[in-house]
Amino acid sequence: MGRIIDKIIILSLIVFAMYSMMHGNSFLVCFYTSIIIGALNYYLIEQKKDDFRMKPKSFKEWTAFIIEILAAALAFFYPPAIPIIPMVMYDIVTSRNYIAFVLSIVSFVNALEGLKAGYENYVTIILYLLAVTLVSIVLSIKTERLKILSLDYRKLRDDDAEQSEKLKRQNNELMYARDTVVYNAQLSERNRIAREIHDNVGHMLSRAILQMGALLAIHKDEPLNSELTEVRKTLDLAMNNIRSSVHDLHDESIDIKAEILQMAEPLKDNFHIKVDIDIDSDMPRQIKYAVIGIAKEGISNIIKHSKSSTVDIKLDKHPSMYQLIIHDYTPGKTDINPEETDKDNIENEDSGIGLENIRSRVESVNGSLNISRKNGFRVFVTIPDERKK
Repeated sequence: MGRIIDKIIILSLIVFAMYSMMHGNSFLVCFYTSIIIGALNYYLIEQKKDDFRMKPKSFKEWTAFIIEILAAALAFFYPPAIPIIPMVMYDIVTSRNYIAFVLSIVSFVNALEGLKAGYENYVTIILYLLAVTLVSIVLSIKTERLKILSLDYRKLRDDDAEQSEKLKRQNNELMYARDTVVYNAQLSERNRIAREIHDNVGHMLSRAILQMGALLAIHKDEPLNSELTEVRKTLDLAMNNIRSSVHDLHDESIDIKAEILQMAEPLKDNFHIKVDIDIDSDMPRQIKYAVIGIAKEGISNIIKHSKSSTVDIKLDKHPSMYQLIIHDYTPGKTDINPEETDKDNIENEDSGIGLENIRSRVESVNGSLNISRKNGFRVFVTIPDERKK
Protein backbone atom coordinates (compact mmCIF):
# COMPACT_ATOMS: atom_id res chain seq x y z
CA MET A 1 0.00 0.00 0.00
CA GLY A 2 2.87 2.40 0.74
CA ARG A 3 4.31 2.04 -2.77
CA ILE A 4 0.90 2.74 -4.34
CA ILE A 5 0.57 5.98 -2.37
CA ASP A 6 4.11 6.98 -3.32
CA LYS A 7 3.40 6.42 -7.01
CA ILE A 8 0.17 8.42 -6.83
CA ILE A 9 2.15 11.32 -5.32
CA ILE A 10 4.81 11.08 -8.03
CA LEU A 11 2.19 10.90 -10.78
CA SER A 12 0.42 13.99 -9.46
CA LEU A 13 3.74 15.86 -9.47
CA ILE A 14 4.76 14.90 -13.02
CA VAL A 15 1.32 15.73 -14.45
CA PHE A 16 2.22 19.41 -14.07
CA ALA A 17 5.35 18.96 -16.22
CA MET A 18 3.40 16.94 -18.80
CA TYR A 19 0.74 19.63 -19.05
CA SER A 20 3.39 22.33 -19.49
CA MET A 21 5.10 20.42 -22.32
CA MET A 22 2.32 18.76 -24.31
CA HIS A 23 -1.42 18.75 -24.95
CA GLY A 24 -4.03 16.50 -26.50
CA ASN A 25 -3.00 13.01 -27.54
CA SER A 26 0.65 13.52 -26.60
CA PHE A 27 -0.35 14.36 -23.04
CA LEU A 28 -2.63 11.33 -22.79
CA VAL A 29 0.01 8.97 -24.20
CA CYS A 30 2.65 10.18 -21.75
CA PHE A 31 0.18 10.16 -18.84
CA TYR A 32 -1.06 6.61 -19.46
CA THR A 33 2.47 5.39 -20.16
CA SER A 34 3.51 6.57 -16.69
CA ILE A 35 0.51 4.81 -15.13
CA ILE A 36 1.16 1.57 -17.03
CA ILE A 37 4.86 1.53 -16.14
CA GLY A 38 4.12 2.22 -12.48
CA ALA A 39 1.40 -0.45 -12.30
CA LEU A 40 3.43 -3.11 -14.13
CA ASN A 41 6.50 -2.62 -11.99
CA TYR A 42 4.36 -2.60 -8.84
CA TYR A 43 3.06 -6.03 -9.81
CA LEU A 44 6.43 -7.34 -10.93
CA ILE A 45 8.51 -5.99 -8.04
CA GLU A 46 6.20 -5.42 -5.09
CA GLN A 47 4.88 -8.98 -5.14
CA LYS A 48 8.27 -10.23 -4.01
CA LYS A 49 8.65 -11.04 -0.33
CA ASP A 50 12.24 -9.81 -0.15
CA ASP A 51 13.72 -6.51 -1.28
CA PHE A 52 14.83 -7.45 -4.83
CA ARG A 53 18.49 -6.58 -4.29
CA MET A 54 20.04 -9.34 -6.41
CA LYS A 55 20.40 -9.82 -10.14
CA PRO A 56 17.14 -10.68 -11.90
CA LYS A 57 16.49 -14.41 -11.99
CA SER A 58 12.78 -15.03 -12.50
CA PHE A 59 10.68 -14.04 -15.50
CA LYS A 60 9.01 -11.24 -13.52
CA GLU A 61 12.33 -9.80 -12.43
CA TRP A 62 13.69 -9.80 -15.96
CA THR A 63 10.48 -8.23 -17.26
CA ALA A 64 10.68 -5.38 -14.73
CA PHE A 65 14.37 -4.96 -15.51
CA ILE A 66 13.69 -4.62 -19.25
CA ILE A 67 10.69 -2.28 -18.80
CA GLU A 68 12.84 0.15 -16.81
CA ILE A 69 15.55 0.15 -19.49
CA LEU A 70 13.00 0.64 -22.29
CA ALA A 71 11.31 3.52 -20.43
CA ALA A 72 14.66 5.27 -19.88
CA ALA A 73 15.55 4.65 -23.54
CA LEU A 74 12.22 6.16 -24.63
CA ALA A 75 13.02 9.35 -22.71
CA PHE A 76 16.50 9.40 -24.24
CA PHE A 77 15.36 9.04 -27.87
CA TYR A 78 12.18 11.10 -27.42
CA PRO A 79 12.98 14.00 -25.04
CA PRO A 80 9.30 15.14 -24.63
CA ALA A 81 8.75 11.82 -22.76
CA ILE A 82 11.21 12.89 -20.05
CA PRO A 83 8.34 13.35 -17.47
CA ILE A 84 8.06 9.55 -17.13
CA ILE A 85 11.58 9.33 -15.65
CA PRO A 86 10.56 10.12 -12.01
CA MET A 87 8.07 7.24 -12.10
CA VAL A 88 10.66 4.89 -13.58
CA MET A 89 13.36 6.06 -11.16
CA TYR A 90 11.17 5.04 -8.20
CA ASP A 91 11.32 1.41 -9.33
CA ILE A 92 14.95 1.61 -10.48
CA VAL A 93 16.00 2.37 -6.90
CA THR A 94 14.10 -0.68 -5.68
CA SER A 95 15.35 -3.10 -8.34
CA ARG A 96 18.95 -1.77 -8.37
CA ASN A 97 18.84 -1.50 -12.18
CA TYR A 98 22.07 0.45 -12.70
CA ILE A 99 21.80 0.34 -16.49
CA ALA A 100 18.42 2.08 -16.41
CA PHE A 101 19.71 4.50 -13.76
CA VAL A 102 22.62 5.67 -15.92
CA LEU A 103 20.38 5.86 -18.98
CA SER A 104 17.89 8.02 -17.05
CA ILE A 105 20.62 10.49 -16.04
CA VAL A 106 21.81 10.64 -19.65
CA SER A 107 18.20 11.26 -20.73
CA PHE A 108 18.06 14.40 -18.58
CA VAL A 109 21.29 15.68 -20.15
CA ASN A 110 19.98 14.88 -23.60
CA ALA A 111 16.67 16.62 -22.80
CA LEU A 112 18.50 19.91 -22.24
CA GLU A 113 19.42 19.92 -25.93
CA GLY A 114 16.34 18.14 -27.24
CA LEU A 115 13.83 20.50 -25.64
CA LYS A 116 15.73 23.73 -26.31
CA ALA A 117 14.14 24.31 -29.69
CA GLY A 118 10.49 23.63 -28.88
CA TYR A 119 10.08 24.87 -25.31
CA GLU A 120 10.93 28.32 -23.98
CA ASN A 121 10.87 27.29 -20.30
CA TYR A 122 12.62 23.97 -20.88
CA VAL A 123 15.26 24.69 -18.18
CA THR A 124 12.56 25.22 -15.56
CA ILE A 125 10.81 22.02 -16.63
CA ILE A 126 14.04 20.00 -16.46
CA LEU A 127 14.92 21.39 -13.02
CA TYR A 128 11.39 20.66 -11.81
CA LEU A 129 11.56 17.07 -13.09
CA LEU A 130 14.97 16.64 -11.48
CA ALA A 131 13.48 17.77 -8.17
CA VAL A 132 10.55 15.33 -8.60
CA THR A 133 13.06 12.58 -9.42
CA LEU A 134 14.93 13.28 -6.19
CA VAL A 135 11.62 13.13 -4.31
CA SER A 136 10.91 9.83 -6.06
CA ILE A 137 14.28 8.41 -4.98
CA VAL A 138 13.77 9.52 -1.38
CA LEU A 139 10.26 8.04 -1.26
CA SER A 140 11.48 4.76 -2.74
CA ILE A 141 14.33 4.43 -0.24
CA LYS A 142 12.10 5.37 2.70
CA THR A 143 9.35 2.95 1.72
CA GLU A 144 11.83 0.16 1.07
CA ARG A 145 13.41 0.62 4.49
CA LEU A 146 10.00 0.65 6.12
CA LYS A 147 9.16 -2.56 4.30
CA ILE A 148 12.38 -4.22 5.46
CA LEU A 149 11.75 -3.04 9.03
CA SER A 150 8.21 -4.41 8.81
CA LEU A 151 9.49 -7.78 7.61
CA ASP A 152 12.11 -7.84 10.37
CA TYR A 153 9.44 -6.95 12.93
CA ARG A 154 7.15 -9.71 11.70
CA LYS A 155 9.98 -12.21 11.81
CA LEU A 156 10.90 -11.07 15.32
CA ARG A 157 7.26 -11.31 16.40
CA ASP A 158 6.91 -14.79 14.91
CA ASP A 159 10.16 -15.91 16.53
CA ASP A 160 8.99 -14.48 19.84
CA ALA A 161 5.65 -16.28 19.55
CA GLU A 162 7.45 -19.51 18.68
CA GLN A 163 9.82 -19.15 21.63
CA SER A 164 6.91 -18.31 23.92
CA GLU A 165 5.04 -21.41 22.80
CA LYS A 166 8.19 -23.48 23.25
CA LEU A 167 8.66 -22.12 26.78
CA LYS A 168 5.05 -22.93 27.59
CA ARG A 169 5.51 -26.50 26.43
CA GLN A 170 8.72 -26.82 28.44
CA ASN A 171 7.02 -25.31 31.48
CA ASN A 172 4.17 -27.81 31.18
CA GLU A 173 6.67 -30.65 30.84
CA LEU A 174 8.58 -29.42 33.90
CA MET A 175 5.41 -29.17 35.95
CA TYR A 176 4.37 -32.66 34.90
CA ALA A 177 7.85 -33.99 35.69
CA ARG A 178 7.75 -32.29 39.11
CA ASP A 179 4.33 -33.78 39.83
CA THR A 180 5.58 -37.18 38.72
CA VAL A 181 8.59 -36.95 41.05
CA VAL A 182 6.34 -35.99 43.97
CA TYR A 183 3.90 -38.74 43.09
CA ASN A 184 6.64 -41.37 42.81
CA ALA A 185 8.06 -40.29 46.16
CA GLN A 186 4.63 -40.55 47.78
CA LEU A 187 3.99 -43.90 46.12
CA SER A 188 7.37 -45.22 47.25
CA GLU A 189 6.68 -44.17 50.83
CA ARG A 190 3.20 -45.69 50.75
CA ASN A 191 4.60 -48.96 49.39
CA ARG A 192 7.21 -49.00 52.15
CA ILE A 193 4.54 -48.52 54.79
CA ALA A 194 2.38 -51.20 53.15
CA ARG A 195 5.27 -53.67 53.17
CA GLU A 196 6.01 -52.97 56.82
CA ILE A 197 2.38 -53.44 57.77
CA HIS A 198 2.17 -56.64 55.75
CA ASP A 199 5.47 -58.05 57.02
CA ASN A 200 5.01 -57.13 60.67
CA VAL A 201 1.41 -56.57 61.70
CA GLY A 202 0.00 -58.92 59.05
CA HIS A 203 2.21 -61.82 60.05
CA MET A 204 1.54 -61.26 63.73
CA LEU A 205 -2.22 -61.25 63.13
CA SER A 206 -1.94 -64.38 61.01
CA ARG A 207 -0.06 -66.13 63.79
CA ALA A 208 -2.61 -64.95 66.36
CA ILE A 209 -5.47 -66.27 64.20
CA LEU A 210 -3.76 -69.67 63.88
CA GLN A 211 -3.16 -69.77 67.60
CA MET A 212 -6.77 -68.83 68.26
CA GLY A 213 -7.90 -71.64 65.94
CA ALA A 214 -5.81 -74.09 67.93
CA LEU A 215 -7.30 -72.83 71.22
CA LEU A 216 -10.82 -73.20 69.81
CA ALA A 217 -10.02 -76.80 68.86
CA ILE A 218 -8.76 -77.54 72.35
CA HIS A 219 -11.28 -75.60 74.46
CA LYS A 220 -14.75 -76.57 73.31
CA ASP A 221 -16.44 -76.01 76.63
CA GLU A 222 -18.73 -73.05 77.16
CA PRO A 223 -18.57 -70.18 77.86
CA LEU A 224 -14.82 -70.14 76.99
CA ASN A 225 -15.41 -71.38 73.44
CA SER A 226 -17.90 -68.58 72.70
CA GLU A 227 -15.54 -65.94 74.06
CA LEU A 228 -12.66 -67.34 72.03
CA THR A 229 -14.89 -67.35 68.94
CA GLU A 230 -15.61 -63.63 69.41
CA VAL A 231 -11.89 -62.96 69.72
CA ARG A 232 -11.34 -64.98 66.51
CA LYS A 233 -13.95 -62.87 64.70
CA THR A 234 -12.27 -59.69 65.91
CA LEU A 235 -8.89 -60.93 64.67
CA ASP A 236 -10.40 -61.90 61.30
CA LEU A 237 -11.97 -58.44 60.99
CA ALA A 238 -8.64 -56.83 61.88
CA MET A 239 -6.88 -58.95 59.26
CA ASN A 240 -9.41 -57.98 56.59
CA ASN A 241 -9.02 -54.31 57.50
CA ILE A 242 -5.25 -54.62 57.34
CA ARG A 243 -5.47 -56.25 53.91
CA SER A 244 -7.82 -53.54 52.68
CA SER A 245 -5.52 -50.80 53.98
CA VAL A 246 -2.46 -52.40 52.42
CA HIS A 247 -4.32 -52.73 49.13
CA ASP A 248 -5.30 -49.05 49.26
CA LEU A 249 -1.72 -48.05 49.99
CA HIS A 250 -0.50 -50.00 46.98
CA ASP A 251 -3.22 -48.49 44.81
CA GLU A 252 -1.95 -45.72 42.52
CA SER A 253 -5.08 -43.62 42.96
CA ILE A 254 -4.81 -40.19 44.56
CA ASP A 255 -7.65 -39.13 46.83
CA ILE A 256 -8.27 -35.79 45.17
CA LYS A 257 -11.11 -34.92 47.51
CA ALA A 258 -8.88 -35.43 50.55
CA GLU A 259 -6.13 -33.38 48.88
CA ILE A 260 -8.46 -30.42 48.20
CA LEU A 261 -10.00 -30.59 51.68
CA GLN A 262 -6.53 -30.57 53.19
CA MET A 263 -5.49 -27.55 51.09
CA ALA A 264 -8.70 -25.72 52.03
CA GLU A 265 -8.22 -26.34 55.76
CA PRO A 266 -6.42 -22.99 56.38
CA LEU A 267 -9.42 -21.13 54.92
CA LYS A 268 -11.73 -22.26 57.71
CA ASP A 269 -10.31 -19.77 60.21
CA ASN A 270 -11.30 -16.68 58.18
CA PHE A 271 -13.83 -17.84 55.59
CA HIS A 272 -17.13 -19.61 55.36
CA ILE A 273 -16.07 -22.32 52.93
CA LYS A 274 -18.16 -24.77 50.95
CA VAL A 275 -16.46 -27.66 49.17
CA ASP A 276 -18.52 -29.72 46.73
CA ILE A 277 -16.70 -32.54 44.93
CA ASP A 278 -18.56 -34.97 42.70
CA ILE A 279 -16.19 -36.98 40.52
CA ASP A 280 -15.56 -40.59 39.61
CA SER A 281 -12.70 -42.62 41.03
CA ASP A 282 -10.88 -43.13 37.73
CA MET A 283 -9.91 -39.56 36.92
CA PRO A 284 -6.73 -39.62 34.77
CA ARG A 285 -3.59 -39.02 36.77
CA GLN A 286 -2.45 -36.00 34.73
CA ILE A 287 -5.83 -34.31 35.21
CA LYS A 288 -5.58 -34.99 38.95
CA TYR A 289 -2.20 -33.26 39.03
CA ALA A 290 -3.60 -30.30 37.11
CA VAL A 291 -6.70 -29.96 39.33
CA ILE A 292 -4.64 -30.19 42.52
CA GLY A 293 -2.16 -27.60 41.20
CA ILE A 294 -4.95 -25.24 40.11
CA ALA A 295 -6.76 -25.59 43.43
CA LYS A 296 -3.51 -24.97 45.32
CA GLU A 297 -2.79 -21.76 43.37
CA GLY A 298 -6.39 -20.55 43.67
CA ILE A 299 -6.58 -21.18 47.42
CA SER A 300 -3.16 -19.59 47.93
CA ASN A 301 -4.31 -16.50 46.02
CA ILE A 302 -7.42 -16.25 48.21
CA ILE A 303 -5.41 -16.57 51.43
CA LYS A 304 -2.93 -13.88 50.35
CA HIS A 305 -5.20 -11.29 48.76
CA SER A 306 -8.90 -11.86 49.40
CA LYS A 307 -11.11 -9.84 51.73
CA SER A 308 -13.99 -12.22 51.21
CA SER A 309 -16.00 -13.99 53.88
CA THR A 310 -17.35 -16.74 51.63
CA VAL A 311 -15.49 -19.13 49.34
CA ASP A 312 -16.89 -21.94 47.19
CA ILE A 313 -14.84 -24.77 45.70
CA LYS A 314 -16.71 -27.01 43.31
CA LEU A 315 -15.39 -29.93 41.25
CA ASP A 316 -17.81 -31.84 39.02
CA LYS A 317 -17.56 -34.63 36.49
CA HIS A 318 -19.68 -34.24 33.36
CA PRO A 319 -20.05 -36.83 30.59
CA SER A 320 -17.11 -35.52 28.59
CA MET A 321 -15.31 -33.05 30.85
CA TYR A 322 -14.39 -31.96 34.36
CA GLN A 323 -15.25 -28.53 35.77
CA LEU A 324 -13.48 -26.78 38.63
CA ILE A 325 -14.83 -23.53 40.10
CA ILE A 326 -13.10 -21.51 42.82
CA HIS A 327 -15.32 -18.58 43.75
CA ASP A 328 -14.37 -15.77 46.12
CA TYR A 329 -17.55 -13.71 46.48
CA THR A 330 -16.08 -10.40 47.61
CA PRO A 331 -13.90 -8.68 44.97
CA GLY A 332 -10.94 -7.95 47.18
CA LYS A 333 -7.44 -7.14 46.05
CA THR A 334 -5.87 -9.89 44.00
CA ASP A 335 -2.74 -10.19 41.91
CA ILE A 336 -4.71 -9.43 38.78
CA ASN A 337 -4.59 -6.11 36.94
CA PRO A 338 -7.15 -3.82 38.64
CA GLU A 339 -7.94 -2.20 35.30
CA GLU A 340 -9.65 -5.44 34.33
CA THR A 341 -12.28 -5.30 37.09
CA ASP A 342 -15.09 -4.51 34.68
CA LYS A 343 -14.23 -7.16 32.16
CA ASP A 344 -15.93 -10.51 32.34
CA ASN A 345 -13.29 -12.51 30.58
CA ILE A 346 -9.68 -11.55 31.18
CA GLU A 347 -7.95 -14.80 30.38
CA ASN A 348 -5.77 -13.17 27.73
CA GLU A 349 -4.47 -10.36 29.97
CA ASP A 350 -1.26 -10.39 31.96
CA SER A 351 -1.83 -11.26 35.59
CA GLY A 352 0.17 -12.44 38.56
CA ILE A 353 2.46 -15.42 38.73
CA GLY A 354 -0.21 -17.47 40.50
CA LEU A 355 -2.71 -16.98 37.72
CA GLU A 356 -0.03 -17.66 35.12
CA ASN A 357 0.66 -20.97 36.85
CA ILE A 358 -3.05 -21.76 36.77
CA ARG A 359 -3.12 -20.96 33.06
CA SER A 360 -0.12 -23.21 32.45
CA ARG A 361 -1.75 -26.05 34.36
CA VAL A 362 -4.93 -25.70 32.34
CA GLU A 363 -3.05 -25.63 29.04
CA SER A 364 -1.11 -28.76 30.00
CA VAL A 365 -4.36 -30.77 29.90
CA ASN A 366 -5.87 -28.91 26.90
CA GLY A 367 -8.42 -27.19 29.11
CA SER A 368 -9.95 -23.73 29.01
CA LEU A 369 -9.73 -21.02 31.66
CA ASN A 370 -12.16 -18.20 32.40
CA ILE A 371 -11.41 -15.67 35.14
CA SER A 372 -14.15 -13.17 35.93
CA ARG A 373 -14.85 -10.38 38.40
CA LYS A 374 -18.64 -10.50 38.34
CA ASN A 375 -20.06 -11.22 41.78
CA GLY A 376 -16.60 -11.53 43.23
CA PHE A 377 -13.52 -13.23 41.86
CA ARG A 378 -14.08 -16.55 40.11
CA VAL A 379 -11.76 -19.07 38.48
CA PHE A 380 -13.68 -21.35 36.12
CA VAL A 381 -11.77 -24.26 34.59
CA THR A 382 -13.03 -26.78 32.06
CA ILE A 383 -10.89 -29.85 31.29
CA PRO A 384 -11.93 -32.29 28.55
CA ASP A 385 -11.94 -36.00 29.31
CA GLU A 386 -9.85 -37.31 26.42
CA ARG A 387 -11.08 -40.85 27.06
CA LYS A 388 -14.57 -39.88 25.88
CA LYS A 389 -13.41 -38.84 22.41
